[in-house]
Amino acid sequence: MWYSSVKSYLDYITLIFIMQIKECDFFMRAANGMGTVFKLSGNRRKPWALLGPKYFSEEEKKYKRDFIACFKTQKEAETYKLAMFTNNLEMLENTGVKIAKKKEKGITFEELYRLWIKSKEDVKPGTKSNYETNFKRSKKLYGLEIAKINGIMLQNIFYSLDLTNSTLRLLRSFWSNIWDFAILNDMATKNYAKFLKLPVQEKGNKTGDRERPISKEELQALWDNLYNYDVDKYRIIDMVLILCYTGLRISELLKVNRKNIYLKDFYFEVEVSKSKAGIRKVPIADKILELFKNRYFSKDKYLWQRLDGIEYDYDSFDNHFRILFRDMGLSYHSLHDTRHTFASLLSDTVADKDAIIKMIGHSSYKTTSDVYVHKNLKKLKEAVDEI
Repeated sequence: MWYSSVKSYLDYITLIFIMQIKECDFFMRAANGMGTVFKLSGNRRKPWALLGPKYFSEEEKKYKRDFIACFKTQKEAETYKLAMFTNNLEMLENTGVKIAKKKEKGITFEELYRLWIKSKEDVKPGTKSNYETNFKRSKKLYGLEIAKINGIMLQNIFYSLDLTNSTLRLLRSFWSNIWDFAILNDMATKNYAKFLKLPVQEKGNKTGDRERPISKEELQALWDNLYNYDVDKYRIIDMVLILCYTGLRISELLKVNRKNIYLKDFYFEVEVSKSKAGIRKVPIADKILELFKNRYFSKDKYLWQRLDGIEYDYDSFDNHFRILFRDMGLSYHSLHDTRHTFASLLSDTVADKDAIIKMIGHSSYKTTSDVYVHKNLKKLKEAVDEI
């Protein structure tokens, strides 16, 4: 008898439902979670559609149903719905209903990063910030499936990034951590990031074989192209000029906030430096006063902000600095050359060597009293205005 093949209550319910499909065209309301069958409007070859069960989408913040397939008859749609609900697609083998297997997309780099970063909740804020920065540098990988990224593809993407080698080393290490996590969780089989090669970069002459200060002609070229965004695509010429006329290290400048700037008194404070002598008050020369004002009164969230709204860090500014000088056809210079430029400009016009040492922030300046500094700000201002 037919009932001898019934092995469970679920099989019994399935069999009864199939018998109903074969014997009549009337269908009772489906149980919750089974999905919905309905007829589409118009004259169609397959007018009956099947939608999956309703669920709440966290991304879209609303309830939705996924489209499954279309069928010629209501019986086919209802049969397929039952097969899906009971997880028993074998019951379709002797029917005219074709099994439409939905191709599932593998986990993408972006999705994998979201999982990985959750496991890093105990890291320091600075470390987490570095992770976020490197993730933003990985935009070309966002939508790619991890399982489909091979070594050649990853190397080509790596080469295409317009970053310095020092930044690429950090990015390679970041990617390697992501791939290790994927392997640990059976989402990948090989860590291709570990084998990435750095591009061969054209280097400048050795420090001893080239002029460190930026020449007066090159400085004039920077002034001539100030706010010319066809040339200055990262909009950093003002920052380069500020470095050249203050003698600040880039790490010091990036730590200067609006609260540290006293425009009425023509100076700003350096509160973060690599040495005690670097903590100082620096006069704002008349030549660069407008540059400070434009930054100070801008609507940007950060004083030293990139075009994408992110606050500048050393690596990204160093990269943009080198690209700017390359695009302008200027001589090769490192960021530290801006300090040499400032010292050179001062030494050409200012006889007071103590003033030079103080403004550059070197430890050989003996007097560090705040009172002494305050009394000499006017003198230091006069010195930078002589440039």
